[in-house]
Amino acid sequence: MVIKALILDLDQTLVNTLPKFLRVLRDCAARYGVVVKGDIDYLLSVYYRDPSLSEVLGGLSRNFWFWHECWLEYVKRRDYGEVFPGVLDALRELRTMGKRLVIATGREVECWRIDDELRYYGFREFIEGCVSLGDLGPGHDKLDLVRTALNMLNLEPYVVAYVTDHPRDILMVNGLGTINIGVATWTRDFPTKIVIRGVYELPRVVRELDVT
Repeated sequence: MVIKALILDLDQTLVNTLPKFLRVLRDCAARYGVVVKGDIDYLLSVYYRDPSLSEVLGGLSRNFWFWHECWLEYVKRRDYGEVFPGVLDALRELRTMGKRLVIATGREVECWRIDDELRYYGFREFIEGCVSLGDLGPGHDKLDLVRTALNMLNLEPYVVAYVTDHPRDILMVNGLGTINIGVATWTRDFPTKIVIRGVYELPRVVRELDVT
């Protein structure tokens, strides 16, 4: 098996955006009369289990346009997150290995709106494309997102690795045929055999997969 491309999640996989986004989330929720309580550790513990953020946001957690509004506000503020250690070196090495890279983010905002942010992180020189739930619109999920990324790459699923920090993402795409890799940013319980501590481990893992 040879991995030809990687589909990469963005938030909490490549970049720690939650501390900055949490401020935006609190402000957006307040406009709807919802008070977002708890620190980052509490919110992460909620995010990585079901029913996820509905415990904090109620019906807003399933409202595409609420999240669209939040991400627009985040983009407007231009107060971006921090790239996790080793990510840029890993992306550079993967490109040197001839691997194609695409970002597939669950943000409910169009990818063209986050282009400045991707350049800020230094990702643009390594990726050939980006797709988001905001590009797809309401009613779509991570399975649709990864399928769209595969179409962009024009590759069969079995030669593509999907890399994400959320176990639910992998659960949704498990029947698609991609090689799924969990990034243990917060949780280590993934429905896949391949789990890494951070994206900095990707080049090593991909080399191992290429020879199996």
